[in-house]
Amino acid sequence: MDISYLLFLQDIRMNAPEWFNELIQFITDTAGGSLLVLIPMIVFFCIDKKKGEFVLISYSIGSFLNGILKNIFCIYRPWMRSELVQPTKEAIDGAGGYSFPSGHTQGSASSYGSIAYVYRKKKVVCAVFICLVLLVAFSRNYLGVHTPQDVTVAILEAIAVICLTTFIQKKIGDSEKNRMIFYCIVVAVIIVVTAFMVLKNYPIDYNSAGKVIYKPARAIKSYANKAGLITGIFTAWILEEKYIAFSTDNLSIKDKLLRAIIGIAFYYICALLAEYLCSIISVRWIKGFAENVIFYFGTFFMAPLVFTRIESLKSKR
Repeated sequence: MDISYLLFLQDIRMNAPEWFNELIQFITDTAGGSLLVLIPMIVFFCIDKKKGEFVLISYSIGSFLNGILKNIFCIYRPWMRSELVQPTKEAIDGAGGYSFPSGHTQGSASSYGSIAYVYRKKKVVCAVFICLVLLVAFSRNYLGVHTPQDVTVAILEAIAVICLTTFIQKKIGDSEKNRMIFYCIVVAVIIVVTAFMVLKNYPIDYNSAGKVIYKPARAIKSYANKAGLITGIFTAWILEEKYIAFSTDNLSIKDKLLRAIIGIAFYYICALLAEYLCSIISVRWIKGFAENVIFYFGTFFMAPLVFTRIESLKSKR
């Protein structure tokens, strides 16, 4: 049933105008890629720190959990299960880990779904972000890199994570002690789970040509990327609140624009810096983990450090 649906969409894709297929690829690469972090970052830095914090916690936990589930179930991608499925090359390049649940869909449902939740009283905003979630989910099926089960479970996973984040944020409140306890629990879980993911046995199957269908090393690196993401964001969150503690209250349009520009600049600078600094690491999963720790920590700690210093200098003048 799942393969039949993908073949149905594949037939449509093969006969669709090139611009439409490029649009779907753009949705999966952008709405399901960089915007998952950039939009919550702008909410966090410029609009409402508490709401942005909720979205970032939800996105981080969801990404980490998805990496765990992928490596527990170890379900191959659709084109590995059936030679009839022929995804686009661009979509295959962006498909790193196992198939179930869909990482792009989970990421969009955790990020955009959280924004829809915290702004649920604003019907237009809520509707726009729910549509983004559905578009990303559809794009993964349309491009042939995920089954309907992959995207459905990813959305359900994100809903569960949003409920969990609501509970966590209420429990933590404004307590620095509770925040640190939560952080220590998360770090302990990351250490234990990472050891399990590196040491566990993964299935090794061969195709008709005698080649390994999917190398476990890729799965470990895919998980490590998510572990690095949650480590970087949560460490920045803890240290920012302790040493910087910026506020989004009473910001002018100019202040919001300046923060957005600095945040976006650090997003891309830290990505390049992380890649450069970790280029000497030979073990792929350690490299993936380290890159994301540097990338996300740099973005969410250094950017606030810079824009608060600038704002402080402006206020003294």
